[in-house]
Amino acid sequence: MASTTMHAALFSSLAVPNSLSPSQKPRVCCASLPSRTVPGLGATRLSQTSRVNAAPEVLGSEEALGAAEASSAEFAPKQKIRIKLRSYWVPLIEDSCKQIMDAARNTNAKTMGPVPLPTKKRIYCVLKSPHVHKDARFHFEIRTHQRLIDILYPTAQTIDSLMQLDLPAGVDVEVKL
Repeated sequence: MASTTMHAALFSSLAVPNSLSPSQKPRVCCASLPSRTVPGLGATRLSQTSRVNAAPEVLGSEEALGAAEASSAEFAPKQKIRIKLRSYWVPLIEDSCKQIMDAARNTNAKTMGPVPLPTKKRIYCVLKSPHVHKDARFHFEIRTHQRLIDILYPTAQTIDSLMQLDLPAGVDVEVKL
């Protein structure tokens, strides 16, 4: 009884086509309905918006399918600069990240990061004595710290300010457009 009432409340205004040719593949589209109390279920409320999946013919037209695709393209940035920094020393890389972020923010570009990437650790094993005592060894390691910065919606001013930065020599900078 309750599911029939809810079904009637949600789908009473939608018309369903009675035939589809075998060559037509039904497409799924979605629509949002406002929240409301369903009669017959007492004080139970539906969520803020209810999602209904149906074919575009049922919802009225193909506009609903195009609107969903347009809204997802609206949030994707048109252009992005990805900067990857590498260094053996953490204070150098943190200082470089701060300089890049300040330069980007001064030109009103949106920034994401710095994101710390996993530290790569290279270990070298060296014998203490070249001819005897094979069990006595020294272990040396080099840690490479990495950070990732994304600059969304860069302008010509942003690129100019990034080109004029004077970063320390111990930082490797890789830029992708």
